[in-house]
Amino acid sequence: MDSEKRQVDQISNYSAKEETKIENLADEHDHEIRSASSLESQESEKPVLKRSLKARHLAMISLGGVIGQGLFLSAGGNLNRAGPAGALIAYAIIGFIVFWVTFSLGEMATYIPVSGSFTVFCRRFVDKSFGTTIGYNYFMCWSIIVAAELVALPLVMSFWTDVVPDWAWSGIFLVIIYILNMFGARSYGEAEYWFSAIKIIAVLVFIIVGCITSGGLIGQDNPHEVYGFKYWSNPGAFSNGALGVVNAFVLASFSMQGTEIVGITAGECENPLKQVPRAIKNVFWRIIIFYLGSVFVMGMLIPYDDPRNLNAGSGVTVSPFTIVFEKAGLSSVAHIMNAVILITVLSCANSGMYVSSRMLCALSKEGLAHPKFGYINKRGVPVWSLTLTGIIGLVTFATSFIPGKALFVVLTDLSGVAGFVTWAGICLAHYRFRKALKYHGRSVAQLPIKAPFHPFGDIFGMVACVVISLMAGYSYFVPADPVGLIGNYGGLVVVVILFVVLKLYTKSKLIPIAEIDIDSGRAEYETFNKDEEEVIQGPWWKRALKQIVHIVT
Repeated sequence: MDSEKRQVDQISNYSAKEETKIENLADEHDHEIRSASSLESQESEKPVLKRSLKARHLAMISLGGVIGQGLFLSAGGNLNRAGPAGALIAYAIIGFIVFWVTFSLGEMATYIPVSGSFTVFCRRFVDKSFGTTIGYNYFMCWSIIVAAELVALPLVMSFWTDVVPDWAWSGIFLVIIYILNMFGARSYGEAEYWFSAIKIIAVLVFIIVGCITSGGLIGQDNPHEVYGFKYWSNPGAFSNGALGVVNAFVLASFSMQGTEIVGITAGECENPLKQVPRAIKNVFWRIIIFYLGSVFVMGMLIPYDDPRNLNAGSGVTVSPFTIVFEKAGLSSVAHIMNAVILITVLSCANSGMYVSSRMLCALSKEGLAHPKFGYINKRGVPVWSLTLTGIIGLVTFATSFIPGKALFVVLTDLSGVAGFVTWAGICLAHYRFRKALKYHGRSVAQLPIKAPFHPFGDIFGMVACVVISLMAGYSYFVPADPVGLIGNYGGLVVVVILFVVLKLYTKSKLIPIAEIDIDSGRAEYETFNKDEEEVIQGPWWKRALKQIVHIVT
């Protein structure tokens, strides 16, 4: 009996010890959960990019980032390079590429709405080294665009005065756009909204006035001269034949660079599932009206050999918009148009600061840049990324003091070619994204926006971007032109070197379709109901009028 009692006591003691161990383990587990919750809470308390951009902001940003000095100022350079018909063809082809790229990016950005989307998509859907290369290429592209705008500013201000030094104008405006961006995405969006509204009105007025002037209804001569297609016959529709069209591609792409800003802003939209598709769906009409319409009017009223057109050999340039208003006999309006061009340059530089800082911040969040650049203040501003963008723009601008007048053309060419690299990367990422969706059995029918005619658009975009990038500088080989060669191929060489170095260093490989992550950060797109979208009702004329207003605004 005693032995049995001892055994029972031992069993009871053992059970008590085990219960104590279990309780201790449970307490430790609870402590770990509380610690993890605390860490998550602390993490959530860290300042992040704020979703403060409204639908009206995004609608204008998708347009405001595109219509810049590339159209208002550099379009004269394309007229000089290709002639009126050649420039129209160049802008049409680039517009076709932009159409496909925008829809492809929009589809991915609504599926996974993150800031700095290209580098994330390219890393997850293609290859880590490839995504990093695209990210840094785009960051430097827009940093250079900021510098290009700083170079353009004195050209615009020289219309009124030559008293103030060029560097002073550039410095003043750099400070202005830096302060604008320091107030956060809402401040940037509000500034772009009004900048873009002014630009849209100016372009529409320009097209109307240009058509009336071409028809001889108004003009500086009395009786009014009828232009029509006069300059298409003499000096001609093409300035350098097919080669001129090829040479115009880079400046045309620079003019349309920025459509992909919608993908960057998706991470700061209040409702990207609705706002991004609305901003993208009217891209086709905006390209037709604002770009092709403007270039067509310029070709009717300005001969390609006008010495005021932007070209590498001239030290002075005048905006084609200003020239057209002068020919219309509206010299006083020419001053107003120059003020609009000034706003345009400010707008484009403002977009450059915003986009570059967000891309560098995204690279930092992915562990691809110094952690400092991922720091975001309470206003939702990546302060250090914004500051570095301003410094790079300032340093690049400082090179304009080197003797020679060709820097502006080189800068625009570099950023234009960098745009082709970005667009090709977006098309490749979308092509593999669609393959991954199909592999995992996901339907695209419920997506808020779908790229039409897939995969034709992606394949065309990739091939066209690669071919145009390689062909764009062909004319600079014979006779050899160092400025042209550096502008057209320098960026490509740097991109290839960066990609190769990253591949060797990281040993990254093409991600298999089966391993592509299509779930992290995914929006609840299944809940998106197309019936919730605003439906325009009423007679056909009322629906058409509202659709036109929607396209423009």
